Amino acid sequence: MTGLVKRIVISNIFDNALAPVKLLSSLLQGDLEKSGRVLSRTLINTTVGLGGMLDVAGEEYGIDNVNEDLGQTLGFYGVPSGPYLVLPLLGPTTVRGLVGRAGGSFFSPTFHFAPSVEVGAGITVSDKINDASFILDDKKQLGESTIDEYESMKDFYNQYRYGLVNE
Repeated sequence: MTGLVKRIVISNIFDNALAPVKLLSSLLQGDLEKSGRVLSRTLINTTVGLGGMLDVAGEEYGIDNVNEDLGQTLGFYGVPSGPYLVLPLLGPTTVRGLVGRAGGSFFSPTFHFAPSVEVGAGITVSDKINDASFILDDKKQLGESTIDEYESMKDFYNQYRYGLVNE
């Protein structure tokens, strides 16, 4: 198994495990279509996709992934994003995103099933590192093509999150 395939499998497992947060966020926003997609993807990928290692729902059935979190739900209800933050190991976020992430952690399987807080935190950091591995080339290109990398990253992140909230 190549490094890329391993990273994709890890990403698929975490994506499948975060279904409770996605479902809650979709329901709180009243989006039944996204809620149905979350449930369908979770059932298919957990059973046919070997516990979520494979994205059978997306690849075989064309059920698009749902990118939802409680930070987006707060944005849906008009909570301002607040200042932009870059946190060690967790990466870029805003105050609203941080509050949403903290709330979402209570619905994460790592909160309920990890044998200790340290193990749960380690799993979360591993997920973030795996996510970051997919954008290293984009980050390098951004750094080479801009005068102020921090401001460019901040603008990109805020526009990305704005798009997710207004999706």
